Amino acid sequence: MAQIVWNKRASKHLDELQRYLQNEFGEKTAQTFTYRIFKFLELLSKYPQIGTLENPEKDIRGFLLHRHTTILYKQQKDTIYILALFDNRQRPDKKRTG
Repeated sequence: MAQIVWNKRASKHLDELQRYLQNEFGEKTAQTFTYRIFKFLELLSKYPQIGTLENPEKDIRGFLLHRHTTILYKQQKDTIYILALFDNRQRPDKKRTG
């Protein structure tokens, strides 16, 4: 199983998303989404190639967590780096994969 490491940008995105969900939809929705993320991370640590290749040159993968949110990550040896949580309602050119 691979180790999961969040970078600063991804951690910030997660905090912002949790606050947004809590403010707009309530504590239960925010908790359910957070639970979904961490269940996915358990799966990702076992099967790091589960996501689709978003940036082949940099070997960055993405996985649709929810219809509005994609998680971007990169694997290096036995470590998976969570790079960002991307809101799919934004313009695709804003998706930074690097």
